[in-house]
Amino acid sequence: MIVFGTFGMLITGQPLRIAMESGFSLTQIGEFAFIIASLGMSLGVLNPIIYPIVVAVSVITTFTTPYFIRLADPAYNFVEKHLPRKLHFLINRYTTNATSECETRVLWKTVLKRYLWRILLYSSVIIAIILITLRYLLPWLETIIPSWSRLIADIVALSCMSPFLLALAMPASRKTERERLIAANARFDVPLIVMSLFRMLLSLGFIIYTLSAIHSMRVGWIVGFLIFMLMLIALSGRLRKHMRRIESTFFNNLNERELRRSGRNNNLVSDMHLAYIEVGYGCPFVGDRLIDSNLRQRYGVNVASIQRGSSFIAVPNGTMRIFPGDILGIIGTDEQIQALLPIIEQGNETGGENENRADDIKLTNILLSETSPLIGKTSATSQIRDKYKALLVAIQHSDGTYDHPTGNNLFNPGDILWLVGDPKQLESLK
Repeated sequence: MIVFGTFGMLITGQPLRIAMESGFSLTQIGEFAFIIASLGMSLGVLNPIIYPIVVAVSVITTFTTPYFIRLADPAYNFVEKHLPRKLHFLINRYTTNATSECETRVLWKTVLKRYLWRILLYSSVIIAIILITLRYLLPWLETIIPSWSRLIADIVALSCMSPFLLALAMPASRKTERERLIAANARFDVPLIVMSLFRMLLSLGFIIYTLSAIHSMRVGWIVGFLIFMLMLIALSGRLRKHMRRIESTFFNNLNERELRRSGRNNNLVSDMHLAYIEVGYGCPFVGDRLIDSNLRQRYGVNVASIQRGSSFIAVPNGTMRIFPGDILGIIGTDEQIQALLPIIEQGNETGGENENRADDIKLTNILLSETSPLIGKTSATSQIRDKYKALLVAIQHSDGTYDHPTGNNLFNPGDILWLVGDPKQLESLK
């Protein structure tokens, strides 16, 4: 049970510690085994000699279970210490990915199941209303009031169908579910849009079929399309939201150069932004080393990169000098960047006109486990910048708060380090 319980928990994406603790806690045979054994004896499918064995094993495992649970942590420490580094890395990566993918997969199955169930349920009710109208209501009305029979049948059928048509056209997924699916992977937005269009078209199809069966195909298409447009207006709140998003994307693309210069549309983490500022000839820091410019102490910003002509320097060290025409990748709050912009761009008539190679650096985060070699070190003694050419932007604690590194921040288990640097170096650091 220890081996198979641990292995099963690892497959489901649980961390090694939780998997081993679960396996060590599954060693006991409970009282339910007595019921199974008694039932087996009464049905004649279990040898009577097995029952006292089951009782004895249950008593023994009841006595030993607390000791097994107590041994779980020492056993985990032993396994982690002697487990090959590559295998330990693969388990950690698998459990992280499996947990995220499993949650997304379960959420997607829940949304899809609710979507299909709603379509089947409401479609069945709508089809029943259509059949009753065509087979019973319309012939009966034609015998009583032939001149008004079709109009009355239209009103009655559409009135009875309208609640179910609206329910069918409304999203089957909740707002929070859609946001989580889209946040997990952008391509989930496409199936959700397709599902919405299918529901709308299905509702339109029921309306057109009903009107066509009562009147004619032409009347069905014309009136059905008008009713469908009224349904769209009723759901116009979502339509306006999509239009605002399209408009925002358009203006962001139109003002991309200015947004990249100010960093206002490039939020990294918390309130930190990444801006690309061209150094002007009148900048007071021209010719100074980064360490002498005191940008962090005076303005609270960090220099993540320097582009000098065709060369790109990711996470420069303090000995790098600042020259006119350099494009500095500055990380800071919006207020800090806005205060620094006119100082750096002094004497620059075309600030921000040059392109930058932002793809050569990226922002990533690393969760510190209890066994991380960084635990107990500070942002200065860890030498992350020197060894991995990475810039520590922020430290996110387990309670959700952020600290901006000052060189004296101690790293603790559960902290999330937000780093900017070369993607290959960052993968090596992970």
